[in-house]
Amino acid sequence: MSEEAPARASDVKLDANTVGLGLLLVGMAGIATWDQWAIWSTKDDYTFGYLVPIFSGYVLWDRWANIRAYLTGQQSPISPPASPVLLRIIAAMGYLSLLMFGFGGAGRAIFGTGVIPTLLIAFGLVGSAWTFTFLSVRGPDQTEATAHARWQAVGLMIFPAGVWIISGPFLYLVDNQIKGELLSNVTDIVSGILRVTDHVIRVNGNTIIFANGDGVGIADACSGIRSLSACVFAGAFLGATFLEGGFPGALLRRTGMILLSGLIAILLNIGRNTFLAFYALNHGSRSIDRDWSGIEHGQPNFSTFGSIHDLAGNVAMGLALLALLACLPLINRIGRGARSPSSVL
Repeated sequence: MSEEAPARASDVKLDANTVGLGLLLVGMAGIATWDQWAIWSTKDDYTFGYLVPIFSGYVLWDRWANIRAYLTGQQSPISPPASPVLLRIIAAMGYLSLLMFGFGGAGRAIFGTGVIPTLLIAFGLVGSAWTFTFLSVRGPDQTEATAHARWQAVGLMIFPAGVWIISGPFLYLVDNQIKGELLSNVTDIVSGILRVTDHVIRVNGNTIIFANGDGVGIADACSGIRSLSACVFAGAFLGATFLEGGFPGALLRRTGMILLSGLIAILLNIGRNTFLAFYALNHGSRSIDRDWSGIEHGQPNFSTFGSIHDLAGNVAMGLALLALLACLPLINRIGRGARSPSSVL
C-alpha cells in the first residue's frame, strides 16, 4: 500500500471566506488609490504616491508563498492557539475598520477630498488588512491556527498595508504639523553656518539677507518635507524587501531603517540649503533659478537638469537613496551574531 505524498502549499486551495476577504481588500485598495490620487496629483511632495500601489503589490507578491502557507495551514509554528477573547477583540477591530472605511468612502463620495475621509479610508484599509489576515490563518487540516502563526502572517502584511499611511495621511498627521518647524530650523542652521564662516548676514523671517542687501529665502519647498516623506517611503520599502530576520529582530531593524531614512533626509536637506545659500551669496540670489550656464528658465539651451535649485534637490534625493542602500548591509548585521562555521552550507 503506497503512501500519499503530502500536499504542497500551492496545491491547497484557499477557502471561500479567505478569497472573499482578499477580493474585498483589493477593492478597498482601489478606492484608497482613487482617494489619494488627488494628493499625489496636486502635492509635489507626494508624487512618490504613484509608486505605492505598485510597491505594495510587489512586496505582497514577493511574500505570497509564505502568506499562502499560513492561510492554508501548510506552515504552522508550534505554539498555543489564540485565545477566544483575543479572536473576538480582533474580529471587533475588523468590523470597526470596515465601518471606518465605509464612512470614509461615503464622505469622499459626497463631500470630495478632505482630511477626515482620507484618514478613515487609509486606516480602515490598514486595519482591515491586518485583522482579516489574522483571522484567516488556518492550522493543519483546517484545525485551529496557533497564535504564533497568526502574528507571523500579520507581520508579512505590515508593509503592503501600512505603506498606505505614508502616501496620504502622512500629509495631515506629520507634514502639516512639522513643516513650519522644519522650515525655521533649516533657516537657523543655514544662517548659523554662514555666520560661523565669517559672513555678515541678518535673518528676516525665513529670508537670509547678505551684507550687500541681496538675500535668499528658505521657501516652503526647502523645509525638507518632500525629501522626508519620500525617504520614509523608500526606507520602508527597502527595509521590507531587503532586511532579513524573524520577529522581533526584523521589525526593529525595519523601524530603525525608517528612522534613519528620516534623519538622512533632514541632514541632506540642510546640506542642500547650505549649498544654495553659498551659491546665492557668490553668484546672486537670482542665480539659483538659472541653470549652471546662467540661462534663464524658458530660454533656448536651458539645461535639461533644470535650475540650480532643482538640480540641488534632485542630487540630494539621489544621495539619500545611495545612503540608504549603503546602510542596508550594516543594519542587517545589527543584533545578528556571526554564524558558526558548522552552520554555513
